[in-house]
Amino acid sequence: MAIAVVVFALVMAGCSKKEETAVPTAKPAQGTLNMEEGQWEITTSFEMPGMPAGMAKPHTATVCLSKKDYVPKQPEQTDCSMQDTKVDGNTVSWSVVCKDSTAKGRVTYAGSTFDGVIETTAKEGGKDMEARMTMKGKRLGPCPN
Repeated sequence: MAIAVVVFALVMAGCSKKEETAVPTAKPAQGTLNMEEGQWEITTSFEMPGMPAGMAKPHTATVCLSKKDYVPKQPEQTDCSMQDTKVDGNTVSWSVVCKDSTAKGRVTYAGSTFDGVIETTAKEGGKDMEARMTMKGKRLGPCPN
């Protein structure tokens, strides 16, 4: 179950950028990324080989996304850094490196919705554990002030 906690910590792009080690975020060309700014509801589902069915229920969270900050992420964590952020058409990809885990994520926007996936490898008990998180996002409206 501890691996589920680690992966869940990575679910929203798995850690925010560390100021001292952050790699510059790729900036989409003006008008390229088909993504509406505002508050988004993101539902995630978790899969891990060997995990009993039903152990990890889907989770829903809300975040504000903008054309300057288009990678869904969760509150600041100091042991991780986001790297290799790229925009290709309507798809944003990134990787996250933490002390005992790495993750690669990808989200494809379609205006007011997106679909995405995060694949994580983490060490637990000296073994590599792999997990896959799928994400579905929908824009709810403007961000609250």
